[in-house]
Amino acid sequence: MKKTIILALALALVGGVAYANFCARDIVPSASLLVPYIIVDTNADGTPNPNGYTTLTVVTNVSSAKQLIHVTVWNAASDPVVDFDEVLSGYDVWSINWRDLVTGNFNLFDTGPGFWTGTIGTAGDAFGPTSNPLGATFVGLADPQDVDYTPPAVLGCGYPWGDLSIYSGIIKAGLTDPLVAWVDQDTNCDDEAEITFSGWLASLTASPLFFYATIDTVFACNGFFPNQTEYWDFDNGVFAGYNTRNNVLTGYDFYLNFSANYSESTPAVGLEASSIWPGVGFYSKERDDSGTLNTQDDREPLGTAYAFNYLNAGGVTTDVVVWKNYHEFDTVNDNVLACLPYIYYAWDEAEQAKARTITTCPSGLCFGNPEPNVFPFETQKVPVTATNFTGLMTGNGWMLIVFDPSIPTNQTIVVEDFLQAYVFAKYNFGAYSTSVEATTMSNFWCFGTDQQLPFLNVYEGTGFWYAGPATP
Repeated sequence: MKKTIILALALALVGGVAYANFCARDIVPSASLLVPYIIVDTNADGTPNPNGYTTLTVVTNVSSAKQLIHVTVWNAASDPVVDFDEVLSGYDVWSINWRDLVTGNFNLFDTGPGFWTGTIGTAGDAFGPTSNPLGATFVGLADPQDVDYTPPAVLGCGYPWGDLSIYSGIIKAGLTDPLVAWVDQDTNCDDEAEITFSGWLASLTASPLFFYATIDTVFACNGFFPNQTEYWDFDNGVFAGYNTRNNVLTGYDFYLNFSANYSESTPAVGLEASSIWPGVGFYSKERDDSGTLNTQDDREPLGTAYAFNYLNAGGVTTDVVVWKNYHEFDTVNDNVLACLPYIYYAWDEAEQAKARTITTCPSGLCFGNPEPNVFPFETQKVPVTATNFTGLMTGNGWMLIVFDPSIPTNQTIVVEDFLQAYVFAKYNFGAYSTSVEATTMSNFWCFGTDQQLPFLNVYEGTGFWYAGPATP
């Protein structure tokens, strides 16, 4: 895709590599972070609404080593809009209010020389009520590296960026581009619209803005997006590409709405790196799309089936947030493609069950009433209602969403390789709100056909067949 803004950045790395359970959906230090859903409310003129929703992301470098991070902002159709670098000293914390990104006020989340105070160079003393005396043999945390520590040198880095509000219009244009009403749905992949959909897509506008971001530890500042060949072909002297394998970042996302008195939070999605991972990774699709010869990805892949509870009784409502690494639009004929495979099941507290399809009929055509695709974007938040999920039982229950390739492979529609997803749920009650991660029910890329329907990631009690990869 064409870049709309180029901001230079640079880095060379230093720091240890450690990872926990590669392929597990766990909260551990990672080499990359996915911010799967960012929302910023806007006014009628397109400017951010200071009293509406905004998203805050906090990133921590939990290592003593200085780190360079490369931030890429993608719109809801996964077109990259802007990228930039920041620098973190050892044990440093960086935060961003994504509303400031939309307005171009980079000075409000800048790092770099002149943006810190206090003493740098010591880890400080340990505190706590331990009964073990801190004697002469006690070894505490390593001292942190300052942001001007070398290596890596910070040649070519553009931070501190300062006030870039002159680019606000370009940023907003890139983010809003796919956010228009989509009514017609092509359920046969035949370039024709078979159904119209009156759900959330039919009334979609560019308010609020929603998009997503990726944050990578990198060797050097750069002005490239991860869907460009140059991002993966860079010769860093260790292995090809700008990304490092420094599993040192943790992150959290906070969704705040002043006027509605809402606040929710979820962990940013940690993507660990492994030098010996031989399979599909988080960035495999971007690498493939870029045309790089350096196709082997080292980031752990995300799951391919998720489960969450829906609460629609007693005044509680539910939204589901779905991020996936593919979008489904026919922009020539202005149709949403409702023929690519995801399926869902739902159960309620009265032991009623609902399934819209079977494994040989991804779009529901075998029932004569095709199911609309309510997740066509790469990121979206969808109300869990009978309007969006036809025939959904009222009250409380749970839903299982299964994405290709955890759907058995006898469908007739050929889809892209490397498909993966991430899901969390949001709950609203009066002036209160909360959110939780969905349960990962399958990761096909880590565990293969053992995690295709009908099995997925369950233990039935009759035998232990669940197995992980031989390496990591």
